[in-house]
Amino acid sequence: MAEKAAYVRELIKKHFWEMSDDMSLSTGNKSVLPEDAADFLEEYISTLNVDMSGFCFNRYFPNEGIRFLPNAILPRYLKTDHHAPEPLTVKMLIDSAIAGRWLF
Repeated sequence: MAEKAAYVRELIKKHFWEMSDDMSLSTGNKSVLPEDAADFLEEYISTLNVDMSGFCFNRYFPNEGIRFLPNAILPRYLKTDHHAPEPLTVKMLIDSAIAGRWLF
């Protein structure tokens, strides 16, 4: 268990910077870009074999879409999500890696 927690911390440090367990990737003053988070999650999933079937990326990284165009005329993948991102913390990633599946 401690090995997986250490590996998650090292993976985060590799992709971003050193973060405390209560720090969020998706909210706060130093949130990461969605593209960078997607790259990190690909490696997180493949190296730790975490089942992410219950994970919703847009919950933590809402689609910014094209803000100057109304959603009504845009295809679904370009529509703007009008909700605040939820925190995706290092602790959530560690707990899920230990469990082998997304817990939140």
